[in-house]
Formats: sequence, C-alpha cells, structure tokens
Amino acid sequence: MTADKHEHFMRICLEIGAEADKQGNMGVGSVIVRNGEIVGRGRNQIRTAKSPLIHAETDAIADACKSLGTDDLSGTTLYTTMEPCPMCAGAMLQAKIGNWVVGGRFKSVGRTDMGQYSIESFAKFVAADIQITSGVLQQECEALRGRFYKR
Repeated sequence: MTADKHEHFMRICLEIGAEADKQGNMGVGSVIVRNGEIVGRGRNQIRTAKSPLIHAETDAIADACKSLGTDDLSGTTLYTTMEPCPMCAGAMLQAKIGNWVVGGRFKSVGRTDMGQYSIESFAKFVAADIQITSGVLQQECEALRGRFYKR
C-alpha cells in the first residue's frame, strides 16, 4: 500500500482518536481495513467504559469481527495512532491481522513503564509473521495522545 493510502487511513484514526479525547479518554483511534474498505473502527474507552480492556485496537477488532461475522481477520490491516500495547498486540495476533500500521511510538513519548517493549520486540518474542509500518503521521498521533496527560 502506498504512503498516501497509509496517511488517508491514519487521518481517519486521528479523527476517531479525537472523539475519544473529547470524551475524556486517551486520544487513540484505530481502523481495520480489508480490500481498501474500513471494516472496523475503535477508540480508547478506558475511562468512559470503566474498563482497562477497551483500547482502540481491541475495540476495532470487536467491531470488525461483528461486521464481518468472523473472528478471523486474515487479509486485513490495522491502523492505529499509537503503538499497540502487549495486550492489543496479542489480540491482533489472535485475530490473524497480518499488517500493522502505527503512528506514534511509546519510546518517542517517553513511556517507560513497559521496559524494553516495542511491537518489534513482541513480534520477535512470539515469532509472529507480521508486516509492521511505523511513523505514519507520527507527530500528529503523538500530539493527540499527549493531550490526555496535559489535562
């Protein structure tokens, strides 16, 4: 997929993340794409849903599975404004999402509570065969996430 397509879908993720931010959640948004069409959307809802499990990626996975009527998301690409945490990365593997496109990175925003974790180290640790593209609209994605900590 071209850089323009990646930016197109990441801008949609930023819009979804901005909705989460307006609701008092961390501003993270995700979409799942199959054959150029969005099949799932998700946003961080930890604060409003009072659940540590509803991250943008898990929300998008649930939406895509529901809309497609399957738990197998092979052939899809997940776009997300922030690097997925280990829980989300595990869910993405379970859903068989083979392409991950990421905006912001934990290391870039100074997050240190997960040690040396990165999605690359996770993929290596579990021997996952995934394609990772990072740095798509990175500054915008990190700025959106940062609003949560400025409040």
